[in-house]
Amino acid sequence: MLKKIFSALLIFGVSGCQKYCDEFTPNMEYVPYPYVTQCRPSAFLPLNSEECHSDWGKELRIAYIFAGEQDYYRAITGFKRALVLLPPKEVNRRSQIEFAIFQSYYLATKYQDATEAFEASGLQNVSKDFAPFKDLLIMLYDCYHKIGRDTKAAEIFNIIQCEYPTEASRLILSTAFLKADFVGIQQNSKDTAYDADVTDLLCEYSAVAKSPEKARLYQAVLPGAGYYYVGQKNAALSSLMLNTLFIWAACHFFKKGNIAAGILTTSLETGWYFGGINGAGLAAREYNERTYEVNGREFMRNHSLFPILMLETSF
Repeated sequence: MLKKIFSALLIFGVSGCQKYCDEFTPNMEYVPYPYVTQCRPSAFLPLNSEECHSDWGKELRIAYIFAGEQDYYRAITGFKRALVLLPPKEVNRRSQIEFAIFQSYYLATKYQDATEAFEASGLQNVSKDFAPFKDLLIMLYDCYHKIGRDTKAAEIFNIIQCEYPTEASRLILSTAFLKADFVGIQQNSKDTAYDADVTDLLCEYSAVAKSPEKARLYQAVLPGAGYYYVGQKNAALSSLMLNTLFIWAACHFFKKGNIAAGILTTSLETGWYFGGINGAGLAAREYNERTYEVNGREFMRNHSLFPILMLETSF
């Protein structure tokens, strides 16, 4: 009878864990070194002598210096001051400054602010003749995607796909990597320049990834074994000792006839036991998440699959 009860509890403990512990959402945020953006050319003509000596031109030049130093807060302030001082007739320079504000927010990873700056500017009306048009679309897509405005992201992506199909293919693969969408990664890298490298990456990941199901099963069979499986030796030892201690204490109380204490200790052990099973599964998921983040981020950096690395111009 006790054997049947234990078996039922074991099945419940292994299958009753949260389903999402087999999945993960990696943190693939990437900020390039300053020289990566500094070495890119500007999309706009340099200021002429008259513009340099104007009030707005002086503010703009100072703002660009701050932007080059990645001091985006001061840069944005400078760009806005230049915008206030800019004569209405300078339509092209206005677009240039508005783009600089948007780009500064983007590079500062202020994606919500970037979209708000774009939507409040005249950049919504620029055509594909606008010098950094492709960069504008890539940054917009990335911003809308990261703040969860999927409908707007899809609209921007459709324009990219129409005007720049190569960049669109790279963005699809990039999005799959950022979401850890393994099926999408395989499908969208097939017959591309990344095919062989992606296959190697996924094979290497599969070879070292830990199974949450196995971790939970090992932990259920022998408390501590699940944590040991994912390389957490200290947690494994703690789990084994705690479960052993509570089991011994429960048996001792029941043997001595102290039923109340035995029941209390057993209930505590049950919590530790099933909590350990779930914890081992989560530990395996975390292990996979960290492994994927390190290898995936390195792969995306080396192959310039981060949207920020697809940009061709800078300040």
